[in-house]
Order: sequence, then structure tokens, then C-alpha cells
Amino acid sequence: MSAVSLLTPILNGIQNVNFVNGRVLTASDLTAERAANLQRQRLLGTSLGDGVASGFVVTLSPSSVTSGQQVVHVTAGVAVNRSGDVLQLVSDTDVTLTATLPATVTGTGLFAPCTPPQTQLTNPGIYILTVMPASGYQGAVPVTQINSGGVGTSCTSQYTTAGVQFRLVPVTLASTGIGLQTTLYTLANQIQTQLNSGATAASVAPALSQFRNGLAHVCFGTEALAGFAANPFAGLPQESSIDTYGLVDDQRSAGLITNCDVPLAIVYWSQQGIQFVDVWSVRRPLVSTPASDLWPLFSGRRRATEGLAMLLQFQDQLANLPSTLGTAALGSVSAEDYFYYLPAAGFISVGNVNPSRGFDYLEFFSSRTYRNPVFVEGVKLQAILRSSFLYGPIDLSKQELLWVYQVRENQEAIDDNVSPPPVLYMLFTNGQIDFQGDARYDLNYFNYANYV
Repeated sequence: MSAVSLLTPILNGIQNVNFVNGRVLTASDLTAERAANLQRQRLLGTSLGDGVASGFVVTLSPSSVTSGQQVVHVTAGVAVNRSGDVLQLVSDTDVTLTATLPATVTGTGLFAPCTPPQTQLTNPGIYILTVMPASGYQGAVPVTQINSGGVGTSCTSQYTTAGVQFRLVPVTLASTGIGLQTTLYTLANQIQTQLNSGATAASVAPALSQFRNGLAHVCFGTEALAGFAANPFAGLPQESSIDTYGLVDDQRSAGLITNCDVPLAIVYWSQQGIQFVDVWSVRRPLVSTPASDLWPLFSGRRRATEGLAMLLQFQDQLANLPSTLGTAALGSVSAEDYFYYLPAAGFISVGNVNPSRGFDYLEFFSSRTYRNPVFVEGVKLQAILRSSFLYGPIDLSKQELLWVYQVRENQEAIDDNVSPPPVLYMLFTNGQIDFQGDARYDLNYFNYANYV
């Protein structure tokens, strides 16, 4: 490595074509200029971070057939991969989970490093659905030769068009050892046995819900992060031991997920068809690289975005239960029977007054240690939730205190017979988060104040 003096230009960056009058302009010059622009875009993309900017919501398509063709619906969206490529899906698309590769490839297009795999597994199992860039040639224009007198003697493609392609990355759970993955491996076999025996959706629902929740927290790296406080110096002396964690990081280390891929959803595909599509277990907003390679848990935004993802994953999974169980059965749902972890803060609709509209919080939090619900002002909700993103999830295998709140504005609207009546709900938080129900007679509405 040679040293340079101050103010000495270091010219090893992007090379831009020098356009001057009289220069003979060739196709290679224009291609080089386009490559320079693409390099700049990729630098900007990597600076913003990888993840989903908007759209790319994955759901099970109505055209899926039980024990037959499986189809997912993906909404239009924009994403950025770790290489800095911007991926755009212009319109909503149904994706059939079978692979059809082109017989011939006509060129490398715009994204030569992002070639798709030559084989694609589409057997029942656990998969991560990803999106990656693609490009192809469209249209035709005439091409002249030097000695053709300006007359087109052949044709070439008019455009190199950017696009996307989807693929499935198989997930293999650990079958031996200790930890959540081994538990989920056993649970998956139990679920498949139930499905093979023709069990009803409602009877399989508790195990399937636990399996979905457990997979999400394998992706979040919950177990690895739980050990960080006990021993943050387990790695080299100058490094934090937690720089990569979770299922997606493991898949990247194994080369199964590349820098070209943007993870969109976990798909659990049994012999009876797709059982669930879970988006927020792997989907993330744009997350930039940490400011430091040392102690990345504190120098980047990743943990905060994962805290948000935990909340959204839980709320999405909770919202799916009525369609599986039926609203009448919600009152018998216990958190411990359907989840391994709860987010650090979350909402449940409450049906103690009207059972068809929600859960029985006494049953949902049964076997939990919690203080009876107290009122909290709605103005605090954003602050409570945003701060919760930096706390760990609630481990239901441990007996730790929860705080449970009613929101004053919600109960007041119900008491005032607002039409249409709102759904009664409660907020729960990790007991490690500061208690928010202190009596404030100077601020609270007296009828909804908390008494000391």
C-alpha cells in the first residue's frame, strides 16, 4: 500500500466517458456510460440500505388448489438488494410456485452477476420467497454495416429492459440438539401427521400457529440475541459476538441467499398445500449498513426495524386466527398455546363484552403474571410502541410480569355509544418497559383515571 500526500487525487473510482466534439461515438462508449450510471445507482442503493421500500406484499392467491397448484399473489412494489440494485414490480402479479427456465439465454442484460439458479425445488417444505433482478431484450431495430450504404441489413434488440424474478430458497431445520429449531422440526412432523389424518383446520390451528410464530423468531434470531447480555465478548477480543444472527443470515452465509436477493416471505408448504405465508418474519424496511463493524447491534438500525417486524408479524398472525378458528372460538385462545413469543408490545381485540369481536384477555393471558388493566392515554401509544422496538420479545416459557392497559379514548367511545361502535382492545407490554399507568389527576379524565 503506497502513501499519498494531502490533496493528491486518488483516481480509482467510477470511470465516466469523456464526451468531446469530434470524438467518434461508438456503442461501447454508450455502454460504458450506462455502466457508470449503474455503478452510481448501486452506490446510492447500498447507502440507503437493503430491504423493501414499498409494496411487495405476499399473500396466498385464491387460485391456489389444495394438494395441487400453489400460487401466491405479490403486489406491485419497489425494493433494494444488498448489491444496490433497485427492483421494481410494476403491477400486481400471481406467481405460480413452479420453475420454468428459458431454454436459451440471449445475453447478460443489465444484471450479469444476478443469474438465477439452474434448479428450483418446489416440493413441500419450508421456503423463503425472494425477489431478485432480471433483464431481457425487447423490441427490434435495424442495424447498418459500414459498407451497406446506410441501409439496414440486420436487426438487433431495441431495449434492454429491467425486471424481476422470484425464487424459493429451501429452509432445513436442525433435527437434533437443543433450541427452537429442533422443537419446530418435531412440531412440523406432528402437524403433517395431523394433516394426513384429515384433521380439521381448527384442531391443527394451535400447533400451526406455534410453528409460524417459532419460525418467525428463528428468523429474528431471538435465541442468539437472548444470550448477548450474558456474554457479549464471546468472539474475538475486539469484536462483538453478535454481528450476524437469525435464519436469513445463516442462509446468506451458506450461499443460499445472495446479495442479489431481497427476502419477501416465509412459505410453509405441506402435502395439503400452502398452510401459511408469513411476510414479516423475513421482510424488512430499508436498513442501511451499521456505522461500525464493531458492536453492530448498537451502531445500526437493524434491531429497531426487527422490533417493528416482530409487532407486525404478531398482529398479522393474530388477525388470521378468526378465519381459521371462527370468531366464536376466540375466547378460548391462550397465548401460551398459540405462540412461543409475544412482541415487546402489542394489541389484542377484546371480546369479553361481545365474544364475537375478540379474545377473552383473562384466557389469553392465563398462566401469565400481569397487573390488572389500567388506563393509558392514547397520546402515549406511539411513544410506547416505538420504544418497545428496542426491547426483546416476551418469552412465554418464562414467568415474567406483563403490563396490560386499556386506552382511555377507546373505552370512552364505547361508553358514549359512538356509532359504529369501536372494537374494545387492550395494549400489553413487556414488564421491563416503564409502567405507563401512574395516576395523573392533573392530566387524566377523572372517570378514566388510575387510582393510587
